[in-house]
Amino acid sequence: MEKPYLQLIRSSRKTDEALIFLDGYQSKYKNDNRLWSKYLDRADWQGSIYRLWWDAGCDYGRKYLMSPLGYIPIVNELAHSYPHWRMVVKRAEVSGLKFLPSLISSIPERNVSLIGYSLGCRLIHYGINRFEPKRSSTSIKNIILLAGAIRTIKWEKIAKKIDGNIYNLHNNNDWILNNLFTQFGLYMYKPCGVSPIKSRHEKIKNIDITRQINTQSHDLKNYLRILSRHNYLK
Repeated sequence: MEKPYLQLIRSSRKTDEALIFLDGYQSKYKNDNRLWSKYLDRADWQGSIYRLWWDAGCDYGRKYLMSPLGYIPIVNELAHSYPHWRMVVKRAEVSGLKFLPSLISSIPERNVSLIGYSLGCRLIHYGINRFEPKRSSTSIKNIILLAGAIRTIKWEKIAKKIDGNIYNLHNNNDWILNNLFTQFGLYMYKPCGVSPIKSRHEKIKNIDITRQINTQSHDLKNYLRILSRHNYLK
């Protein structure tokens, strides 16, 4: 596994705040920096913007002709990609536990908000569980979860460590989370990307965006459009 790092996308506009976004599966092969910047600008975010790069994917061969499953692409896709998917899920956990707390504390801005998309929400969950506010000069303000590929339990400890709120934007019809992640991924819990976080903690806000987003797509752009219409970053 390659070591995660922070990449500065845009410097702050006269404020001591920063936002770190954490992308999802296979994002290491993509460059969505402009997409994130575009919608964060629309949301009137004035602070610095950082991307947390993590080892969110791996190359694997889809050698259907050599497969005992023959010429069934979707079956081959699932059979051959599943071990790699599980490996990347584990990398998200390790990246959060081992690296996220120190990376948060390494930037000059003292007030930091986090936005996770899909597996990026796993990094946040494990990383902020390990984060110790009393040992850091950095404060966590808000956490925003988009299409979260992480469970709906054990968020209260995280809520107690932040100054603002946890906003869980869930789309009950997200096809990837309802099917590939939950069923084929052999995940025993409904992820928070399709279900409310199970907590009555005052800092945990479940936002049902099913009607607003009006799609089964797991595409990042759809979630950023919703984000840009609201003031969760304030």
